[in-house]
Amino acid sequence: MEDIEKVLTDAMEIELNGIELYRTASQKTDDKQAKEVFDFLSKEEVKHFRALKQILDEVKQGKEIAVVLNGEKPLNKTIFSDDFRKNLVGKNYEFSAISTGLILEKNSMEFYGEHKEKARDPKVRDLFAELEKWETAHYEMLLGEYNDLKQQYWEANNFSPF
Repeated sequence: MEDIEKVLTDAMEIELNGIELYRTASQKTDDKQAKEVFDFLSKEEVKHFRALKQILDEVKQGKEIAVVLNGEKPLNKTIFSDDFRKNLVGKNYEFSAISTGLILEKNSMEFYGEHKEKARDPKVRDLFAELEKWETAHYEMLLGEYNDLKQQYWEANNFSPF
């Protein structure tokens, strides 16, 4: 496997991008339900970042990796409330946050999956497998919302060519 310190540093950067995206989305939306979901996602990414930082510190000190992630159950609800869905005119930021989140989560899934396969240390492999699973759940939640709202959003904002 390539240098574990570099992989962990790259992973931390990925998580920082997610933290910032979801934190900003939570602050900018006026939909209470969306605030809750984006805040949840931001906190999930913070947990990932902290675990990766702890592992990086352990690796740098020559210690055996001991971090175990305790995953939270993903939220089983749509991101946006029914009221929000009824008026999608001008909701460009929120829809953009979903699109950007999809890209970040997909990249994260692929990154963790790739490095899980390359990992020699079973604890590192388990960590990357767990992170891949969490990012997959985030991706699937965002994708469901995106697919559910895309046509309605485009029509409401006169973006649809049809």
